[in-house]
Amino acid sequence: MPAFFLALVCPALLAAPTARPAVIKDFALMDAQGKKHTAAEWKGTAAVVLIFLGTDCPVSNFYAPEYGRLARTFTKKGARFYGIHPDPDVTAAAAARHAAEYRLAFPILLDPTHTVVRPAGVEVVPSAVVLAPDGKILYRGRIDDRYTADGVRREVPTRRDLEDALKAVLAGKAPPVAETKAFGCPLPEPAKPK
Repeated sequence: MPAFFLALVCPALLAAPTARPAVIKDFALMDAQGKKHTAAEWKGTAAVVLIFLGTDCPVSNFYAPEYGRLARTFTKKGARFYGIHPDPDVTAAAAARHAAEYRLAFPILLDPTHTVVRPAGVEVVPSAVVLAPDGKILYRGRIDDRYTADGVRREVPTRRDLEDALKAVLAGKAPPVAETKAFGCPLPEPAKPK
């Protein structure tokens, strides 16, 4: 079938994919202890990992041990980890309790207005984003393939996308896959900026 006919019948087939953000920079978010964090902290870091969390999302909470394992493994190799709560209803106290309950031993940032969520291009929690120190997005998506697109959970993942991306980035290479589809809970609407 000629391409011009396809364009007439179904223009969406030939439409360019939606542009996805490529860089995260120029932000200031408070953590659960009231300390401000900015992209300036990333200088001299081999890689930055942002894990978007949900206190009430069972999928996000299920992954907590994996977040911890990855942080323990890759922090020693030069990566820097942050958890980010995109829910405007999550207070600093609630985020701190959640981090303690799930043993999240990295800074937990609050992003009620989606200052980082928007440029990160995430759509659900949990999602992970791996950045270069200059804020360039190198990987965006799921932690692993334990959950299928329809929500069925495997006992053991067959692909560890975040881990593979980190191994590649820390070895000075591009991740084997730059983006995967994450499964989880939808993001809440952001709070209006003050």
